[in-house]
Amino acid sequence: MNAGLLASSVTIGAIIGYVTNYVAIKLLFRPYKPLKFGSITVFPQGVIPREKKALAKKVGSMVKEYILSEEEIKKILQNEEVKSEIKHFIDEKLDLIFAKNITEFMAKEEIIEKLSSFIEKFVAEKFPMFASFVSGNMIKSVFESVNFHVRIDSIIDTKKAKNIIRDEIFEFLEKEVPKIFIKANIDKIVEERVASFDEKTLEDMLFSLMKKHFSFINFAGAALGAIIGFIQYFVVTNM
Repeated sequence: MNAGLLASSVTIGAIIGYVTNYVAIKLLFRPYKPLKFGSITVFPQGVIPREKKALAKKVGSMVKEYILSEEEIKKILQNEEVKSEIKHFIDEKLDLIFAKNITEFMAKEEIIEKLSSFIEKFVAEKFPMFASFVSGNMIKSVFESVNFHVRIDSIIDTKKAKNIIRDEIFEFLEKEVPKIFIKANIDKIVEERVASFDEKTLEDMLFSLMKKHFSFINFAGAALGAIIGFIQYFVVTNM
């Protein structure tokens, strides 16, 4: 057995297998545009640039059916960790709102107008005999001296208010948000976005995602080439 010839055969086979797979992977993306000599296509466009529109459509369809389908969005929103984060966010924002003065939401004049109107109407309905003694202007004059710089959390049950608001928000999220995503045609948005990538961006993106897998394919080609070189040595030397 010629050890040197065997080593050469295995090495050359490994190199050929590696280079062949490397070139094959590159040809998925290159050339970005078909190489032409006049009207004759000398070398066709890479598979992925040529099928970019079909790829974009397929990605959009997969996102809609498997990633952001109505059922998947509901599962995400019903996840306990997600609900806990949303609840924490809502509570933080409500605490900030409830700590504000009522005058930050309504001017003093408007508060007085609404209170006097309510009291005047209430007296007229419940105590009609005294209605003639209670006028809107009289009630307004009473409230003119009142300080309405009162925090919201001092006049409402904040715990009950939080529960009501949280329930309404969660109901909206679980019932309406999935429908909104469907109506937004998320598949079309993804399809248009992928289709808008230039060939270099698409190549870089896929290579970053598949780098390890492409490397495995290259080295698998080298291993297969080495095995073929090994077998070839014995076939040739025994002919």
